[in-house]
Amino acid sequence: MTTVTETPVYEDGAAIDWWFKALIVAIMAATVIPGLVVISHAPVDGWVLLGTTVLEGLLFHCLLPRRFQLYPDRLRVILGYPFRFNIRLDTIEEVRAVSAARTLFNAGLRLATSPGNGVRIRRRGGFDLVISPLNREQFLEQVNGVLR
Repeated sequence: MTTVTETPVYEDGAAIDWWFKALIVAIMAATVIPGLVVISHAPVDGWVLLGTTVLEGLLFHCLLPRRFQLYPDRLRVILGYPFRFNIRLDTIEEVRAVSAARTLFNAGLRLATSPGNGVRIRRRGGFDLVISPLNREQFLEQVNGVLR
């Protein structure tokens, strides 16, 4: 019988650049400000815009990565509560640092919120993944150490 360990071998947070945070604020401001302006003249339209802002906030919360946990058998990507997914280590072909341009323009699932910290996880039989851990070098060292 195999036992699955629940204590991560390594854990790192997700790096988020200041301009990415500013972009999120700008996107949400694009609906909240008009909603507040319009609500006194057209209440239904104002509430629709404010509801859109709440929906945007929930989407950003749920879909942006928070942490990356490395276990002996898998890499867990933790998104906003309650979302997370596991990538089995035996499906990973390569994990390596990539340039900012490759971080932004790469096929596969892009969860990188800091192009300067981009890490590409190339998989066989699954989608490739680009993430941005806080400490890219230590993350690469830990993941590649477990993969060997």
